[in-house]
Amino acid sequence: MSRTPERSFASRLAGGLLLAFALGACRSPAPVTEHDVLPVETPKPVSKKPPLECTPEVIELVSGSDGLLQQLASVRSKNSGQLKQEYEDAKRDFSANGDEAARLRFAALLLMPGTPFRNEAQAAQLLEPYSRTDNRARAAYRGVAQLLLNQLEQARRQDATAQAQVAKLKDEQKRTEELQRKLDALKDVERAMIQKDQGAKPK
Repeated sequence: MSRTPERSFASRLAGGLLLAFALGACRSPAPVTEHDVLPVETPKPVSKKPPLECTPEVIELVSGSDGLLQQLASVRSKNSGQLKQEYEDAKRDFSANGDEAARLRFAALLLMPGTPFRNEAQAAQLLEPYSRTDNRARAAYRGVAQLLLNQLEQARRQDATAQAQVAKLKDEQKRTEELQRKLDALKDVERAMIQKDQGAKPK
């Protein structure tokens, strides 16, 4: 059975359309030009959290030397009875513990002016280890010890000045007394000469 020309043409047309459709499907999409407008997504609102309240905690650090300085400063405002008690407590504390704070506290009380327990020699003995510059083990309290050493040196200078003034006054008093004795001796000689002259006159 032979094909008719109309049916053969229809078959070829259908095959061509299928081929064109397949080629069109394999093509890549057309590039986006500057005239094309792409849709813009609306950004989502970001919720802001309130800032956390932070209150800094202030911590006061007091070193051993600062605490000792504050303690020594408070001692100066005490009366004689309280100072006596402070001295007894410091002496007992140093005898029991013997640490640096107790040593310097005891030495400071020994240097308190106008007290019956003032003892510069004993204070100097307690402060002697701090006068050596090679002693690094006591560096934490070296500042306080240096203040006490300066106070001790100043007290020694004042004592030396006072002693020099006392010695000068004694020398002046001694010279005054010597001059007074010479003057009294001259007066005795003069009185004796007058009496002799009066006795030699005729009656």
